[in-house]
Amino acid sequence: MTANDTDAVTIRFHRTLYSEEAIEEAAAAFAGLASFSIRADGEHHVVDVSAIARDVDGDVVAEFCNFALANSARGHRSGNA
Repeated sequence: MTANDTDAVTIRFHRTLYSEEAIEEAAAAFAGLASFSIRADGEHHVVDVSAIARDVDGDVVAEFCNFALANSARGHRSGNA
C-alpha cells in the first residue's frame, strides 16, 4: 500500500451529531488506510487525516466520515432506547 504523506485533510465533526467514541472506532477501523489525530475544539471533534492511501477503491476520507456517522447514529439510538 502506498500513501503520500503530503496529503492531509482536516475534518470537523459537530459534537451534537458525532460522539468521540464513534470517531475513535472509525479511526481504528480505517487505521490501515490513513493516520488519524483526534482533538477537541469547542463544539467540534477535529480529526486530522494524513498518509491517506490512494491505491484503494473508493474515497477513504468519505468512507471514514460515513463510518463515524453510522457509529454515532447507532450510539444515539441505543442510548435513547
